[in-house]
Amino acid sequence: MLIKKDFLNVTALKMGRTVLGKLLYPVHAFYFDEVLIDTGCFNCKKEFSNLFGELNVSKVILTHAHEDHFGNVWAAQKMNIPIYVDEKGLPFVHAPQKLKMELFRKITWGVPETAIALPIGSSVKTRRFTLQVVKTPGHCPDHVCFYEPENGYLFTGDLFLGERQNLLMDTENFWEIRNSLQKVLTLNPKILFCGLNGYVPGASEKLRAKLNYWDDLAGQVLDLAQKGLSLKEINQVIFKKTNFISLISGGSFSSLNLIRSIIRDRKDGEEI
Repeated sequence: MLIKKDFLNVTALKMGRTVLGKLLYPVHAFYFDEVLIDTGCFNCKKEFSNLFGELNVSKVILTHAHEDHFGNVWAAQKMNIPIYVDEKGLPFVHAPQKLKMELFRKITWGVPETAIALPIGSSVKTRRFTLQVVKTPGHCPDHVCFYEPENGYLFTGDLFLGERQNLLMDTENFWEIRNSLQKVLTLNPKILFCGLNGYVPGASEKLRAKLNYWDDLAGQVLDLAQKGLSLKEINQVIFKKTNFISLISGGSFSSLNLIRSIIRDRKDGEEI
């Protein structure tokens, strides 16, 4: 499934695998001023291939090298459209098997084809604007956001993902994500274009709300850990029920991973 929808001068491309007619886990790419920001998942290869006949794409820029964001770079490469990603993401675009995807990810998004990408610089020129490249690690080491100051647009990839995000992968770092959220908040953006949620107005308020929620959550987790509770006990006290995505992903995405990262990766680097 692929759905196009215009927001101001940005076209959102919402896509994903459907099960019984229901979108399993949506992901968004965005078309802005002749630049394609991310390319969604390989499972939407057929629908996505038609876009390059409809849109005038001068370049493709990636927020990060995960399969649901560079899944269709093959189409850009076929048309000799340059593809750019943070240098730490280059090995994964060149050899997607290095992602070591779990079965859930392969089924949900598909495995991208190999492509050649170039290292992205500190800014990206569109036809009329300049996007600032903001390094925002935490979700993965190569994650970046793109900020357009004239309109106040912030293309966040998988940095934001909602005000009350309770799931992480085991490879994610809670504290690095939190620092990246604080970093982009200083830009005072007006609108987020989020990889999961699409168009998100009231950007600064939403970012601040997420930071407040995560700070409260981290305080609870560290307090319970200090009292001697195990990770599973802390998870049960705070969240009580297992999230549906956690169940169907076999725990690849889980609140337990989030709690583990709060303790494992906390700022002083000491484990409890």
